[in-house]
Amino acid sequence: MRIFSKAGLKLAATVTLISIGTAFAQFSAPANARISALAGAHVSDISGVYRYPVMMTGYLDHIQANWGAAGQGFIGIKSVSEMFSFGVLANQGPIAPDLTIAGLNALNGYAWPADPDGFDGQVVIPHFLLGFDLGAVAIGADVFLEYAGYSVDNAGVSFGGSYSNFGARLSGRFDVAGANVMAKFGLGVPSINAEGLSGSAKLSFDNALYIEAGAEASAPIGGADWVLGLSYTRSDYRLKTGNTSDINAYASSRLNGYLGLEFNFVETAVATLGYSLTRDARTVKQPGASGDPSASDPIDYRHDIYAGVENAWEKAWIFDSFQLRGGAVYTVAATGSTASAAGNKTSVSQPARHSNVRPIVGVGASKAFATVDVALNPGEWVGLFTGPEVAAASLTVKF
Repeated sequence: MRIFSKAGLKLAATVTLISIGTAFAQFSAPANARISALAGAHVSDISGVYRYPVMMTGYLDHIQANWGAAGQGFIGIKSVSEMFSFGVLANQGPIAPDLTIAGLNALNGYAWPADPDGFDGQVVIPHFLLGFDLGAVAIGADVFLEYAGYSVDNAGVSFGGSYSNFGARLSGRFDVAGANVMAKFGLGVPSINAEGLSGSAKLSFDNALYIEAGAEASAPIGGADWVLGLSYTRSDYRLKTGNTSDINAYASSRLNGYLGLEFNFVETAVATLGYSLTRDARTVKQPGASGDPSASDPIDYRHDIYAGVENAWEKAWIFDSFQLRGGAVYTVAATGSTASAAGNKTSVSQPARHSNVRPIVGVGASKAFATVDVALNPGEWVGLFTGPEVAAASLTVKF
């Protein structure tokens, strides 16, 4: 039995060439091994549920678990009827990482006299999904609760502290003039709560808030499937001890726009090309200061240009299907900042930085109801048993 045809061997060589220069794309939502091997391309995949919960309606009765460099995410979706489904996400990572880290660091500073080792509790983040598919219109909801907390009693000194973020994301899918359009909006209310140390006031957030919004449109144009998207997230917080708010108020935001296309250049192969622009901003202000409020705004810009290719062989060896894939992403990043105080404004721009050359490859194999995908980024491998995670694996089960 011939596993690979002549066209397949030619494609394998193409995959290898395109793979040179690849690095894992950095997006706010976790990816699986397939998307990692395609350099984070925006293609149809179950991992899209992390970004738009409404995409669960296209992957009914699926379970996927991920390990390694792609993250530890878990997706489970079950259909109840043709119109209604529910599911769960786990280990997605914090919705607002900057805010979560700031909250845990604040608890560390508050708890130190009672616990010299600091706050080492793990943030548990269950997400509960609901999906309604009405044909031309579909709706998906994601209700989440981030939580981390513990208590300490050290030599008669007790302390209790917790971090939480409760909220929901709503998304919809609509058919508009032959295009598939999705939109989303999310809101979270983060809080920290620490009290118990002798003579200390209660620690909390002062009006902390998380918001998320975005839209994505996809349509077939000129023999390719095009996708255009824009997303925005923002988190604001201010620490408060007792009835006194900290002088500094903090905000973190991310604006991400992307354009991608997917096309078949041979019968069994899919190629992807795309561009992504990400703007990360962190602002520190002093709204309670006299005169002009002082502010500092470090801003990071990142340009990602990516390409990927994937080919599938049916009835290969013992598998129902076998996939070989690879990708490449070239990144240019720049950092700038502005600061103002007493009416004076200062702007600083640093030279742009570009990514190094790193190869990445991936394979996938399907048998009956199960699919295993693996991605490898050997360019990050700095030692046989040390260094960052360079491998990602995903297991997908249809039931």
